[in-house]
Formats: sequence, structure tokens, C-alpha cells
Amino acid sequence: MALRRLARRLAPVAFPPRLLPLPSPGHLRLFSTGEKEPPHFMAEYLVSTCGLSPAAAAKAAPRFAHLGSAERPDAVLAFLRSQGLAKAQVRAIVARKPALLLSDVDATLSPKFTAVRALGLRGADAARLFALFPAALTYGVRSNLLPRVLFWLDLLGSTTLLMKWLAKTWLLKYSVDLLLRNLAALRRLGIPDGRLTAAVRLRPTLIMQSPDKLRALVGRVEDACGGVPPSPGMYTWCLFALHNVGDRAFRAKKAAVTRALGCTDEEFAGMFRRAPCFVFAPEALLRRKVEFLRDTVGCGAGGIVRNPLLLTLSLDERMAPRCRAVEALRSKGVDIRKTNMVTVVRLPEAIFVERYILKYKGDVPELLELYPQARAKGTT
Repeated sequence: MALRRLARRLAPVAFPPRLLPLPSPGHLRLFSTGEKEPPHFMAEYLVSTCGLSPAAAAKAAPRFAHLGSAERPDAVLAFLRSQGLAKAQVRAIVARKPALLLSDVDATLSPKFTAVRALGLRGADAARLFALFPAALTYGVRSNLLPRVLFWLDLLGSTTLLMKWLAKTWLLKYSVDLLLRNLAALRRLGIPDGRLTAAVRLRPTLIMQSPDKLRALVGRVEDACGGVPPSPGMYTWCLFALHNVGDRAFRAKKAAVTRALGCTDEEFAGMFRRAPCFVFAPEALLRRKVEFLRDTVGCGAGGIVRNPLLLTLSLDERMAPRCRAVEALRSKGVDIRKTNMVTVVRLPEAIFVERYILKYKGDVPELLELYPQARAKGTT
């Protein structure tokens, strides 16, 4: 009995009848070979015709999966070249915005070139605008392109400045609404329009930021000025200075100046309110300027605190050469009376050259070597 029970336990397990037939060897090969479909023709087109890297082309190719021929991409490339864009510029545009190859030339691209030319941009400038900022070719003509180009042409005042800043920034990225809100916020600070326009022309990115970042910048100005608002005429330059100098760098420069001069935070704040652009100089150069003004020009710490504009003057191209020229005059016995060296380094260039170089170049010919700026201005 025990043996029969054991035999039954070891007997093969009975499986239910098959519901489906076994897959054929052919079916098995479909799942095991890992065969890939050949790449879409646009992948090779993007590499050979448009200059994209194989990786970039492979990434962009799925957008063109519905195309059966290169007719539309060919038309787009031909149109862009017909507008004065060089081959390299066309390739750069396609690399930035591959989907432009799907555009309808007559309905989408041509009206954009026509629109910017209607604003007074010459053919070459119109082409360069789109080469510098290809995303503009995706903008609606009336909703985005024209308002943004018009805004900057009006504010910057010339096509030359428009092109200059397009080459350096994403000038056309920001909506006119955002830019106008930022301008309004700055006007509410009491900044005159003329000063505001001048600052934006020097650095358009001042208004190319979110309102939150602009408010933070205004807060930094208030802190740097010690809670005392700068004059309306200087407020823009305080904003301009701190927009270009990060908070950490500003604090380091403040520490360098206060240590070199032995001045208080309140005195430094007063210096910044009157001549904020001195913070553009590196820390080491600020220390060198303080030492030169104190030791060579004879201007004490108090004089520098009262005249912070001195720290904005070039040491190697202005202050040092002028001091050498005046010392040369004194060494030759030229009577220049009691010349105040602070006045010497502050004089406008034309007045200094006339008063100290041209007037005495016959007596001291080496003046033109000591002050080569005079020769550069054609005053020999």
C-alpha cells in the first residue's frame, strides 16, 4: 500500500489541455532578433543639409515623422537664404529651432521679414535680427514680434543699439507688458525719464527681469545707501551699479574700501550715493587707488570720502600719467604755482592737455612721452 501511494505521488503532474497552439519558430524570431526600423530620412537630412550633429538630428527627427519628402524643409532653407542669411546663419537658426523647417513660407515666415522691414530695418539688419534671435521666427507678427521690436527701437533710439544688444542678450524674449511694468516701477522711485533711458541703453537687462528680482534690486540699493535715498539723478546709477555687481562682490568691495580708508558704514553709504560706479573696480584696484590718492596725490581719507568720484578715475591711464607730467614740469623748474593734485586728476581731459601739456611741450618735450594720451588725440 505504501509503495502504491508513493508511486502515485511521484507520477507526472497532469496539465490541462492546451487552449492555444505553441508559437512557431518564426514567431519566436520576431521577439528575439531586436531588429530596428531604419531611421527617418530627416535624420540624415538634418545632418548633411542643416549641419546638425548626429545626436541633435536624432533628437529632432521624430518631429518630422509625418513627412514623406523634404519639399517643405527645402523651401524653408531656400527662403531663408533668399532673405540674405548666410549658410552658417541658416544652419545656426535650424540648430536652435529645427521645427522651423515645418513652417509654411508664405503664411508664416515671409510676413515676419516683411514686418520688420516695414519698421525701417534694412535687408541685412532684418536678416541679422532673426539670425541673432531665431525664436522671433516663431512669434506672431502682431501679438509679439512687432510690439517687441517697436518697443526696443523706441527705447534704444537706433537700429545700431538694437543689433548690439540683440547680439549680447535675449532682448526680444520678454513681453512688452513686463518691460512697461518694470519701467513704471522705476519711475515711481522718482527717476527722471532721461536718466532712466540712459541707464537702459547702457544695460537693457536692468528691465529684463521679473518684478520680484527688480524689487530685490531696489532693496539692495536702499541697503547700500544706508536707508537714505539717493538723489533722483543718481538713483539710476545706483541701480545700474548693483545690477552689475552681485551682493557678495559688493560686500567684499565695501569691506576693502572701509578698511583702506578707515571710514564708517555710514560714510561708505554716502560715497556710494554720490558715485556708485566706483564699485565696478576690483577690490585690489580699489586698494591701489586709495594708496595712490593718499601717497602720491596727497588726498587724505577724508578727502576721498568727500570726493568718491576719485575712485572711478583710471589709475594707469589718467591719474598716474598726469602726476608724472606735473612732476616733470616741477623738476624742470616750470612755474605752475601751487597746483592742487586733486584738481589735476579731476580736470576734464581737454583742459588738462591744454593747460599742462600743450602749454609747456616746448620747454619740456618729454611731456608727450609721459602723457601719450595727448599724442593719441592728435595734439602733437
